[in-house]
Amino acid sequence: MRVIGITGGVGAGKSTIVGILQKHYTTEYLHCDAIAHELMEQGGSAHEELLSLFGEDLVNADGTLNRSKLYERAFLGDRVEELNACVHPKVRIYVEERIANLRAADFEGMVLIEAALLIEAGYKDICDELWYIHAPAELRRARLKANRGYSDERVDSIMAEQASEALFFSESDFVLYNDSSQEECEEHIVKQVELHFSEMRKEHRSEEVAE
Repeated sequence: MRVIGITGGVGAGKSTIVGILQKHYTTEYLHCDAIAHELMEQGGSAHEELLSLFGEDLVNADGTLNRSKLYERAFLGDRVEELNACVHPKVRIYVEERIANLRAADFEGMVLIEAALLIEAGYKDICDELWYIHAPAELRRARLKANRGYSDERVDSIMAEQASEALFFSESDFVLYNDSSQEECEEHIVKQVELHFSEMRKEHRSEEVAE
């Protein structure tokens, strides 16, 4: 079992890469945003605290959490840090417990952890490797405009708030380049991953000989 953190700037294609990895390898996928949404709903570990902090009226008629209203109150009220302090530690606990359960079950494969702030939230210390999904800024911009309908102004705003490429490169153990055409993407990614694993096996054998 190998725990791999997946990170990269917006539009880099993290979800695409995860899909390719799931197709070709045995994987367990822990998407921190999806986990956060689950924990914020009724019955989740963050639900009651969120209502206490931001208002009981955040619950919709059908019992679900009105996340739009929650985010509006957090951002307009300058309380984003308060929201993050409530949710992020609980997501981390969930992820760590899931990893422990997989180890106990002798899972053999890759545990993929994807989070928007993987580096900033300190997930590197629970990962065996951190993979940086890299794509040129102009390609990321084109993807965001074509696939999500974002304007140049919105893309500029999002990119400006994210970590620099220098930080991603310095903190990552492996850089996976997602810069090919859609038709060639899968083959391009698998070749890089296989080469990485081959180099790791060679390094491991060299260490065994040295010992």
